[in-house]
Amino acid sequence: MKNKKSLIPLLIVLLTGCSSPNVEPSISPSKTPTPIPSEPMTPTPTPSPTQGGSSPVIDDDLSIQDMNILHAWNWKINDVKSRLYSIKEAGYGAIQLSPLQVKVDKNNYANQSTSSQWWKLYQPLAFKISEGEESFLGTKDDLKSLCKEADKYDLKIVVDIVSNHLAGTNNNYNDQVYTKYPLHSYGQKTNDNSIQAVVQGHIGLPDLDTSKNQVQQDVLSLLKNYIDCGVDGFRFDAAKHIETPDDGDYASSYWPTILNGATSYAKSKNMNVPYYYGEILNTCGKGRSFSSYTKYMSIVDNNQATDTVNAVYNKSISNIKSTYNTKEDPSKLVLWAESHDTYANDSGYESTRSYDTETINKAYIIQASRKDAATLYLARPTSMNVTICSIDDNSGWKNQEIRMINKFHSYFLKEKENINNNNGCFVNVRGNKGAVIVDVADKGSASIDVKGLSNGTYIDLISSKEVEVKNEKATITFSKGASILVDKNSPLVEEDDNYSSSILIKGYNSSLSYLAWTWSNNNQGKWVSFTEDKDAIGITLNNNDSYIIVEFPSGTTTGNANWDNKIRQSIDYQYSGSQVIYEYSQISWK
Repeated sequence: MKNKKSLIPLLIVLLTGCSSPNVEPSISPSKTPTPIPSEPMTPTPTPSPTQGGSSPVIDDDLSIQDMNILHAWNWKINDVKSRLYSIKEAGYGAIQLSPLQVKVDKNNYANQSTSSQWWKLYQPLAFKISEGEESFLGTKDDLKSLCKEADKYDLKIVVDIVSNHLAGTNNNYNDQVYTKYPLHSYGQKTNDNSIQAVVQGHIGLPDLDTSKNQVQQDVLSLLKNYIDCGVDGFRFDAAKHIETPDDGDYASSYWPTILNGATSYAKSKNMNVPYYYGEILNTCGKGRSFSSYTKYMSIVDNNQATDTVNAVYNKSISNIKSTYNTKEDPSKLVLWAESHDTYANDSGYESTRSYDTETINKAYIIQASRKDAATLYLARPTSMNVTICSIDDNSGWKNQEIRMINKFHSYFLKEKENINNNNGCFVNVRGNKGAVIVDVADKGSASIDVKGLSNGTYIDLISSKEVEVKNEKATITFSKGASILVDKNSPLVEEDDNYSSSILIKGYNSSLSYLAWTWSNNNQGKWVSFTEDKDAIGITLNNNDSYIIVEFPSGTTTGNANWDNKIRQSIDYQYSGSQVIYEYSQISWK
């Protein structure tokens, strides 16, 4: 059954196989365009047909809790914006950004490696969005633009908030920041042995007295500023170390003040209630309960995550649990295979940096198969020794197996789960028409009990092969260490697309008009219009034709195109083989 794909409302671009000749096109005898510089494009392999397709539409009314989250760790805002199509195609519903507050050592980031700098993003100097020379990941205007574009894809934006502590004293600022805010006087490093030690102890940095109204109001002001930018949710760093109203002598109204305040503010703006989740690692500490937090927000279950990824790494199916360490309802949990801490920290049993992509992705598939919990995927950089904002688009975050488990998660959202680990495999049957099987023991193939799955022919969304289910059993040869089974008539099943045009712009559904100005060696230029081609618009050119893409107001055609009305134009390209345009970041607009 052909999966009819929806059109995504934006021009998204990626060019492959282009060269840039030193040719200046002529628009008309009386008017020529601004000279177009000759800039070489970095060739990018055209995605294979199996990488195409679009996810089932995620209901805009769903909470981020119902979605899986891409942690765009340390990505610049505009780098996130340029990848919105790929992120949507990979099945994520939300994107988590790193902290955007004014940070320690504000002028010393650009050429520094991840290993020496990443933690500085978690050392704030103020409760405001960085601007000007203080901005590293992007400005407030960049964030507004990202949120506006993300809305077109039904993608939600989550921002990391650091409000438990301030930066250390060596921060390129004077001491004014430390006299402005009240700090805890407990003076000892945090530990789990008492409530006071958890919520008033320090982590080696100045610990804010979050019980004070001044701190609470400034944090609330920051949340309101983010909401004004269009942000949909917040992750709270070190939430464990900020007191709740249940903490007796050390209690405060911090959480109800800032979260109820942010919720009320969003409602007053006719915006959706923001999503909130907090970082609570290992335990809450002696005399404390996770439920003191889950009445206000979702929380992470990092011990369950660590147990899962280590079980996959050690090929130990007996250590894969269906229960959660926090014992909280999964509708209040955020899971992962790894986080920025387990990847980036230099020591500790939780370290995942040495784990390969297949190990991480197998653990993520297990987590993302679960009902009600959200799962976060950390987009790793190439290594810890690259520049802090380096992005590795091949690090696994949009692999076929990740795309398919994310889409499976959305499609089977309301279906019950039935976990039945057998023959070295994790098995989660969702409803009676879908199942996720992960080859934890790394057997390569196995006969599996898939209890609850109806008899019939299924498609493995990872390998694209048919699998027969009889009497709740299936024999599977695994691809990428996992299998995701859906009924062969499911809309999740994708087919190869064959297009008639030679140059395609995918996901086109814009209120603007796009024309191509094309010319050959004799420099006689002409306008060529894009025509709809399935889920794209396309043009057909002759080999070695040069062309530019020009953006015009709606209604512009080849018959009334006036260069004076152009919005923008690309640099010049030369056509030399079929080209598919996906990623906005890869086109050079002049």
